[in-house]
Amino acid sequence: MIKKLFFGVFVLVLLSFSLHKYYVSITEAEYNANTQKFELSIKFIGHDLEKALEEAGAPELYLGMEKENPKANEYLKKYLEKRFQMVIKGKTLDFTFVGKEINNDDFIYCFIQSEKVVNPSKITINNTLLTKVFKEQKNTVYLTKGGKKHTLNFDSGKVSQTLEL
Repeated sequence: MIKKLFFGVFVLVLLSFSLHKYYVSITEAEYNANTQKFELSIKFIGHDLEKALEEAGAPELYLGMEKENPKANEYLKKYLEKRFQMVIKGKTLDFTFVGKEINNDDFIYCFIQSEKVVNPSKITINNTLLTKVFKEQKNTVYLTKGGKKHTLNFDSGKVSQTLEL
């Protein structure tokens, strides 16, 4: 009886881990008034990002490994441009891919910077990062301008939001 009870609890614990998967990205975006650019850091769970890149047509990139694909940054930039946009006055901002940082804890940070935009007062953000691959994907954007921080949450049902700055 005790063995059955222990086994039942053990199975429930294992199932609880498999049933409660979390898929999330976190974007920190700050408007730099001196350079008149948005500076962004996007944090991904590494294996989720690599799966999304592969499903978007990229070859295996081996991000952060010695055998990393030499075009890895190009694939990352292309994916980010397609899945994350900032629109001001009807114009989608161009981004420069600044680089990436890969940690041993399976997090990948991508750093991008927008083109110049003079004192934006209204912005639309379109964010479909990883939502094509993971239906449960949640994307949070923290946008700061002039010391005021805004929080926006996106998922597969809410992919675009407009914000008055």
